[in-house]
Amino acid sequence: MSDFTTYLPPELIDKVLSYLNVKEIGFFSQVSVNWREASNRDSVWLHHCMKNGWMKYGISGSILHEEPSAKPTTNISGTSPHFDLYVPFDTRLSPICKWKHVYLRMYHLTRNWEKGRFFVSPTLRGHSQRVTAIDSNGTCLVSGSEDKTLVTWNMLTGSKIYTVHCHSDAVTAIKIQGHHIITGCADSAVRVFRIDNGDLEFSLFGHSGSVDHLGVSDHDYIISAGSDRTVRVWSSSERKLLRMFHAHTDEIECMHCCGHMILTCSWDKLMVLYHVENDNPIQVLEGHSEAVSCCQFDEYKVVSGSADSDLRIWETSSGYCTHVLEGHTGEVYCLVYNKHVIASGASDSTIRIWSHSGECQYVLTGHLGIVRCLYINDHRLVSGGDQKKIGIWNFKTGKLMNMVHRCPSLLHLMWVGETKIVTASPESTGTITIINFW
Repeated sequence: MSDFTTYLPPELIDKVLSYLNVKEIGFFSQVSVNWREASNRDSVWLHHCMKNGWMKYGISGSILHEEPSAKPTTNISGTSPHFDLYVPFDTRLSPICKWKHVYLRMYHLTRNWEKGRFFVSPTLRGHSQRVTAIDSNGTCLVSGSEDKTLVTWNMLTGSKIYTVHCHSDAVTAIKIQGHHIITGCADSAVRVFRIDNGDLEFSLFGHSGSVDHLGVSDHDYIISAGSDRTVRVWSSSERKLLRMFHAHTDEIECMHCCGHMILTCSWDKLMVLYHVENDNPIQVLEGHSEAVSCCQFDEYKVVSGSADSDLRIWETSSGYCTHVLEGHTGEVYCLVYNKHVIASGASDSTIRIWSHSGECQYVLTGHLGIVRCLYINDHRLVSGGDQKKIGIWNFKTGKLMNMVHRCPSLLHLMWVGETKIVTASPESTGTITIINFW
């Protein structure tokens, strides 16, 4: 019997293999060297990466270059996230093709998140007081504290890179943008540093109180909001103030930036929408009966959460409230959404999953105390709350995949990347925890 892979054109072989699932392709590749080579083609594995929503990892190449963090000296059996892809050097087999490599690494990473395969790096201790702000670009972590210092850390090794001492009060906000770190400070200044060495490039002055929120727009605009209830738009290239908005009558609780638009929510029960190039606000969104504590928006809709226990969905263009989402029995502390669902966390210890038309699909329980932080992507929902609890959820089914029980400290700040969770403790002395899923 002749081997069809020796005489059929590659396009027809790919067509045959397109009817097989990944497990079947694995069996197929074990039959012979020829069949292994026929299945080791980008055109075969690209299809399966697309099916799982993993295209971006092959395009950016980030997952192919992701290095595992330093292995722990001790590990609970069966929980190691490490993955060694071994291919012998003295073999007739060709190297694993790019998209198969992407698939294998993403499959293993996804299973790590689902099954709770992780390890906790040694606690980062570099601040003498409470950590008040964190941000990361995936390789470098930056933290700010009430002790007036800014510390950068190597996320792979957990080692400190440098400490910046030029702030004269607590560091209250941090934003990494390209090769720069932007900070907000209780001394009312916005500062911009080089990320590689911590050198101060310039400072922006104008606020009359603490700078509590930072954003960026179009790589040139720096957006800041402060306890003086103002929102300011700065040009980073010209290093000057472009415009100032004073639309709130009470403290600004949250700020979100999207493209050239800015959204702020406040204790005055209002949300205000701005454009960085307009001198006046575009919309004032009014409807909540208590302070608006969290928000997210895009060009089509705004989603807000409030101390009145409700969420609201608004049209961005008109400012019209289309849905009121009722169900929480405590203050809403955080919300996130993606193209599939909206998720909210509250002081009633629950997370609610909502459709974009306002229906409650699931109520997620498992936290004790306030649910303070949420993160969502196309594959999972991550929640952080009191009692050191971090939950990994399947937002499509409402099921808990695993609860991270080995977080060594309380948390009040959380950053989530593709392979790591970073939390900061509200306690003094301030500590930072890195949880590694790769």
